[in-house]
Formats: sequence, structure tokens, C-alpha cells
Amino acid sequence: MKKLRFILLAAILSLLAGCSSNPCGNDKDSFLNNYYRLVEEATKANLPVSDSRWEKYDERFRAYVEECYDLYEAELSGREKRRFWTRSLKYYAQRYGDGMVKELGSKGNKASRRIRKETESLWGRTEKALEEVLGE
Repeated sequence: MKKLRFILLAAILSLLAGCSSNPCGNDKDSFLNNYYRLVEEATKANLPVSDSRWEKYDERFRAYVEECYDLYEAELSGREKRRFWTRSLKYYAQRYGDGMVKELGSKGNKASRRIRKETESLWGRTEKALEEVLGE
């Protein structure tokens, strides 16, 4: 009987803990810090472009770009927005290597479309943002 109570209590607590954590972060700062950590982690992994281990990073990246950004966009300063999208381009450079420009041009990829839209809004042209990011 005690084991059943313990198991039931543990199940309820894990359910509550799972519901309270927000994958996007609980505020603007945690959102940005979590995103920057993701990009840093993916960069440090230094995986080949074709490596299937990119999937775990890609899923999180897409969630931040396609969903989470909208939650905090109104709170972000111009500088924070530029930094967010600069890091997005860095992720794409690491992820797609020489195929980065082709991937950014992909019309079927929602994350690519969003990156293009936001970089053009902030820099005027995506190419200008790429030059800044890649140091060319």
C-alpha cells in the first residue's frame, strides 16, 4: 500500500513538473540564454553536415525560430533581435556549410523563410547580414 502511494505521488509530481517547464523559457532572458546555449552546443559538436545527430539540434532550433521568438519579440530590443538573428545565421553556417545559402533560399522551409524575413527587416538584405556574420 505504501509503495502504491509513493508511486502515485511520484507520478503526480512528475506530471506537474513537466507541465510547469516552458521549452521557450519562462521569460525573455531565459529564452535568449537557452537559445544561445543551443547554438553554442551545436557549434561545439562540430558535426559534419550530413550527420544524423543534427536532428536533435534542428528540432530545438526550429522551435525557437518558428514558435518561441514570437512569444518574446515585443520585449526584445533592436540589439537583442540582431543578436538573435546573427546567431541563427551562425547556426545555419555551421549546420549547412557551403549549402547555407541554398538552404536559406528554400521556400519550403519555414525556419529559412523566417530567417530571411527577419534579417532583411533588420539589415535590409540577407546578404548584408551574412557579410556581417561571416566577417566578409
